[in-house]
Amino acid sequence: MKSLHESQIGKARKIAGYTISILATLMILMAGITKLMGTEEMVQNFASMTNWTDKMAFIGALELVILVLYWIPTTMNMGFFLMLGFMGGALFAEVLLSGEFPIPAMFVTTLFYVGTFLRKPSLSGLGI
Repeated sequence: MKSLHESQIGKARKIAGYTISILATLMILMAGITKLMGTEEMVQNFASMTNWTDKMAFIGALELVILVLYWIPTTMNMGFFLMLGFMGGALFAEVLLSGEFPIPAMFVTTLFYVGTFLRKPSLSGLGI
């Protein structure tokens, strides 16, 4: 049976990995929900960076679908790589369009990455 973690990792590493992954997931979940709902703050953010307010609901739905794929054991690897690609595109768009350094987006992406690699070290290819 597929699992969201590898069996050879220790208990502390597993707990830390799940904790960090859940924290990152909650942040991404809230961003996706606020995009779907079209909150005023999110609309202003999208309008200030680009004229993509009409695509905001699609982007929010895409975030949520990728999160669902990430938390299903059989599709976790695919969800992980899709989310990293999505977040990389979001980081690029923030830097390119707003001209500011995207510290919050980098923080969430790093949490997502670290939490997953603590639970699934084989994904890193580094043998850690």
